[in-house]
Amino acid sequence: MTTLSPTSLGLIGIRGGTFTASVSPWGDITPHDGSAVLAWHVADEDRWHSPEKEASVRQVRVDGVPVVETRVRVRGGDAIQRVYAAAAYGGVIVVEIENDSPSPIAIALTRNDVVTSRVPTQQPIMGIELPASSIVLPIGHRSSVRVALATGDARNIQLNTLPSADQLVSGWMQSLESASRVRAVDGPLHDLSLALVDARCALLLGEVCDPLDDALGTVLDGIELVRLGDKAELWLDELVPLAEECLQNHAQHDLGELAQMVAGVQLLLHRCKEERAVRDVAASWQRIAESRKESNATQDAFHSVGMSHGRRIAAVEQQLCTVNGRGETILLPHGIPQLWRGFNWESFGFMAGSGVSASFALRWHGENVAALWEFTGGVPAVARSGVDATWSTTKASSGEALWQVQNA
Repeated sequence: MTTLSPTSLGLIGIRGGTFTASVSPWGDITPHDGSAVLAWHVADEDRWHSPEKEASVRQVRVDGVPVVETRVRVRGGDAIQRVYAAAAYGGVIVVEIENDSPSPIAIALTRNDVVTSRVPTQQPIMGIELPASSIVLPIGHRSSVRVALATGDARNIQLNTLPSADQLVSGWMQSLESASRVRAVDGPLHDLSLALVDARCALLLGEVCDPLDDALGTVLDGIELVRLGDKAELWLDELVPLAEECLQNHAQHDLGELAQMVAGVQLLLHRCKEERAVRDVAASWQRIAESRKESNATQDAFHSVGMSHGRRIAAVEQQLCTVNGRGETILLPHGIPQLWRGFNWESFGFMAGSGVSASFALRWHGENVAALWEFTGGVPAVARSGVDATWSTTKASSGEALWQVQNA
């Protein structure tokens, strides 16, 4: 089972972590600026429903990004709350509540300093004890209401200018597509895809490793932020010395994580047009790999505690693509795990060394798989398969082949 980061426990915010808040498992919102909690309660024709006490509460992050959806059962359907942060007005928490039922409902919110899309009811709140600052908003059947909570001057917020939850999801996914991704409808590869999304969202929300605590984790975190759009030049002076330190102390680190770091540092240097340094890193990596016994052991992205998000990403990516000490790109270096058998998938944007990006897709044909592959940003001198030892390609940017699955 995938263990996700604190992001999956309800952290929302905007890129860089300049404004964040937490959403509880039942939908209460705690802004991290020290202001009061914004709780919600739902009234249908039968009674008031307090989500914290309701067994019917279900919660997900939409497509794995920091848009938290909480559902509470009401008569004939659900009350659906979607919470996310937008960068407008210095940071705004947006709450959309939809009445997915055939009857009208009412929503009570425990803060009256929110900006609302409709005027709160002036009727006294009956049947439930709430703070004096609470307001109530009626919602007709199959309709919705939107509110916003800001850190700045709430009077200036124009609700119609704020993005919708769907637009926020689309924006997050667009940001994440600049790095690697796995496309799979279901199964274990879908879990890998969610793990990548989860870790990268956490990094974009500011959960970056401290170099004093974990030098290698910091390098991997920084590399991911560069892949996600940060300027490489801004990270160069910090990450390169840390990477040199990790290579000098390579015996203390997992070989797969070092391979990920090397490919990432080469990408960083390539973007800074430091091609000689790219070659120097490759030479250092070759010496290290030759001095150590090759190992298939990698950190487990799904059961590690206190792991940097860059390490979690490395643990996923190293199952799909790595660069060995000879500078060869290896697709699926450990073969195809038994649990992955029979699932078709596509993967994009994996680091293949020297600034090269590898993408490939698998389609099952009986016991074997058809592989479609493509390299961008350059071509590796040699690419090999951990599935079929007879397959390799040299200096080709794309192609397809039928791999004989040899790790049955």
